[in-house]
Amino acid sequence: MSTLSQKKMKAARFGWIFFDWASSPVPTLHATFVFAVYFTTVIMPDGGSTAWAWMSGSAALLVALAAPFAGRFADNKGRIKSCLVGSLLVGAAATAALWWATPDSGSIRLALSFSLVSIFAMEISFVFYNAMLARLAPPDSIGKMSGISWGIGYAGAIVALVLVLAVLILPDVPPFGLDKQAAEPVRAAMVFAGLWALLFSLPMMLFVPSLPATPQTGRLFTQFVASCKTAAAIPDMLRFLLARMAFNDGLVTLFAFGGIYAARVFDFTQTEILAFAILLNITAGVGAAAGGWADDRFGSLTTLRIALWGLLLFGLVAILAPSKPVFWIVGAMLGIFVGPCQAAARSWMARHTPDADKASLFGLYMVSGKLTSFAGPFCYGLLVLATGSDRVGMAIVLLLVGLGIILLPGRGQKAA
Repeated sequence: MSTLSQKKMKAARFGWIFFDWASSPVPTLHATFVFAVYFTTVIMPDGGSTAWAWMSGSAALLVALAAPFAGRFADNKGRIKSCLVGSLLVGAAATAALWWATPDSGSIRLALSFSLVSIFAMEISFVFYNAMLARLAPPDSIGKMSGISWGIGYAGAIVALVLVLAVLILPDVPPFGLDKQAAEPVRAAMVFAGLWALLFSLPMMLFVPSLPATPQTGRLFTQFVASCKTAAAIPDMLRFLLARMAFNDGLVTLFAFGGIYAARVFDFTQTEILAFAILLNITAGVGAAAGGWADDRFGSLTTLRIALWGLLLFGLVAILAPSKPVFWIVGAMLGIFVGPCQAAARSWMARHTPDADKASLFGLYMVSGKLTSFAGPFCYGLLVLATGSDRVGMAIVLLLVGLGIILLPGRGQKAA
């Protein structure tokens, strides 16, 4: 990367950051606030929360199994960028294919199958995306660049949500002859999300250069073992990955069931869910940008610790919220602490991984985020099934975030 001119490096950084704008609306519209709610309330109103939980958990487990090998393959072949583009194309296509998920029980298998592919592909793309961070960002601004990209991603999700709400959901007579009785505005939102991802990923495709290959000898499994040994030799990395395993499981559960929880506990309409999502993304974007500054100023671990305590406190209040207005306020505050968790964790990893192992160690990073992330959604589903209460199910988020706080490495230097 040092051979790039200053102009090309700026363009590469812009393309990398803007990829978050391109990709963020897909999980926001699909897995959290629009399609997930449509699936659990219309396609499969009886048992839909449990089925969605198990599908989400299965996708997470597949990501955990594939990520380290995909990362090592990309490092070996110098195909980090091409793997990123390929996974994005698959995720966008699978998301758009949800247009065929009609509002009847006959669409259950189709909806769950394409949703699993979409979630898997979009998640695995971040193995390759994250691996580019430290090679593109100035050494003293890794936290800032990570935070800005998360903030830009939230901004993209906000704009996409506003457009979907204003153009597809709210009008009494939807555009393009869409039929509300057949849920076509909601289904069209999935086509919109896929096209958005393809269109706005073009700067990344055009401006971000391919990274050089860093081949290793032996089979991929042997190289995976070597990557584990490399991670074990880096101070605090294994403990950090364990902590991330815990708190990320909580975030996965929160993202997967945030819209469902609002609909089932507080009777949010689809319009209210989208408005709430817009508010949540605004506060999360502000939090991510502020967290990026705090990361470079005070260190990733300090930023993470503060953010996790904020999630724990406001998450508890959200579960105990007695009314819809209280939930609105607390939910907005909760968003402030989500962005820093994601941005600071990524920048800590970027600072501590050697260049030759960026993608492979970010594969392990994805393992830490996904290997047990089926547990949160799975436990959520079991708790709801056993108690009939989504409030009890959401309590699993607090347990996982608390465990993450306990497992975080001790306070370190600014770069830590």
